Amino acid sequence: MVSLGRNFKNCLLIEHLDEREKLAFIKGELSLSSINPKVLKKAKLNVERQIEIITDLGMSHLEIELDSTDAYLDFYPEKRERINELAKANELTLSVNLPHSFTNGGIGSLREEDREAATEIQKKHIQLAADIGAKYVSLCPGNVPAENRTGNYREMVHNSLVNSLVELGKFANELGLALHLENNVAFDGICYEIDECLRLVKRVREQGVPIYFNFDIGNWLTNAEFTRQTMAHPESSLASISPDYIKELHLSDYVPEEMTLRPPLHLELGMMKHYNLEHYARLAKIKKAETVVVETEIKSLEQAINYKDVLRNETDYLFHIFR
Repeated sequence: MVSLGRNFKNCLLIEHLDEREKLAFIKGELSLSSINPKVLKKAKLNVERQIEIITDLGMSHLEIELDSTDAYLDFYPEKRERINELAKANELTLSVNLPHSFTNGGIGSLREEDREAATEIQKKHIQLAADIGAKYVSLCPGNVPAENRTGNYREMVHNSLVNSLVELGKFANELGLALHLENNVAFDGICYEIDECLRLVKRVREQGVPIYFNFDIGNWLTNAEFTRQTMAHPESSLASISPDYIKELHLSDYVPEEMTLRPPLHLELGMMKHYNLEHYARLAKIKKAETVVVETEIKSLEQAINYKDVLRNETDYLFHIFR
């Protein structure tokens, strides 16, 4: 049985606006992109509220997403323990999506000092994940400058990534966590193709470190901007991944040409239509995926105001498909 969960991206922003900001937002004077990043930070740090909503939706898994605005490392031991106990009390499993921007994204750096610094920071986030009782951690391969994405430079980046993943994988494993490598979006220019990511996971495993591949189909669908082709069955890409490499998967959609990533799945705006999702659900079961994490972003004022309905409708839609 596949466990369905989600992270909250920007879904809970409106809950953390003050009355003046909320009024300006409703009037259209404040857009989603112009909301103060401190508001997103508040929403992300309020893990207790996320647990409450996940439980109300009837889902069994919460992924906590770390990003450039967070201060999760400031969580004192008592708060970490409270999150752990609250999740257990609500019969939830947890995972953590590790940050991959700024210094955090330097795990593939060509300078060893930079790579080591990024790896040490990520270890702190992995320790946080262990402290709150998470099962999995996922990490994108980070940010690589355009000039380092081709030829010998690309291979050097791969070597750095493998060194970091071996180190982080060992650390996570010692803490009882399964480390996942997640594919980038195509715009990142590296580690966005399935085969490329699988080769890295294989190299790490050859060194005796058990890591996994968190295939984010929404990230992968961004390839359409470069191929100028939309596939009838993009979900079939999951078939090429060995079950031995899979524990957690990320599920989201993409709207080509509009360049809209992670719209609500039940609206069927992108390439993941109902029949695609049904096939995806069957493949996830065949591959023995333990957890599928739904990643949805609010895209409009109306959705932001009615976010509870958006989340409820999407969740019910997916429960019917994954039943």
